Amino acid sequence: WQYQWLVPQDLPGMTDLIGGRQAANDRLDAFFAYDQLLKDPVKTTREVWVNGAYDYYNADKYNPQNEPDLIAPYTYLSTGQPWKTTDVVHAALTLFTDEPTGMTGNDDLGTMSAWNVLSAIGLFPVQPGYPTWGLTTPVFDRVDLRLDRRYHPGGHLTINAPGTSDGNRYIQKVRTDASPYDRTYLTTGALRGLRSIDYTVGPRPSTWGTSTQAAPPALK
Repeated sequence: WQYQWLVPQDLPGMTDLIGGRQAANDRLDAFFAYDQLLKDPVKTTREVWVNGAYDYYNADKYNPQNEPDLIAPYTYLSTGQPWKTTDVVHAALTLFTDEPTGMTGNDDLGTMSAWNVLSAIGLFPVQPGYPTWGLTTPVFDRVDLRLDRRYHPGGHLTINAPGTSDGNRYIQKVRTDASPYDRTYLTTGALRGLRSIDYTVGPRPSTWGTSTQAAPPALK
């Protein structure tokens, strides 16, 4: 269960093996206890997902303390239901607090901290080792990133999501430098040429990113 979704190089192939998008989404929903999560995300994260510091062996539910699971919430970007990535990621972010136990698992040279930061800004490396960045709703209205000018001519990228909140968290549309963008990922090459990513968010899921062509492709 814990390693089921650790196939970032070929999620389309994994989905086909499972029996198609619907079968994969059903299995993902069970893994994340998705119905419970929608009703009470904080309780579900703390009582269904996390049951102890390292109590994830033989567990059939997602555990954000287990590093093989770190990209699992982003699988929905490849199965036509990207709004569920937002639901799961935003719920997992509630586990990070300024309390003594406010870090999930072992930070391992900043692994969990990096997951927190990248997920919070809505830009996450979904195919580790390759230049593929999954998109999901940021938790901030605006994020300004200062980038190395050797790789980004402008040296600056702004991510805008005006009005984002727990009740207004679903992507309705995305624009990159004012141009409509309908895929659930960006490449590093594309990011190096962008000045802004603009999200329009709303209270209900939309059709954004639901087509087969919108998903990150399998690596060749």
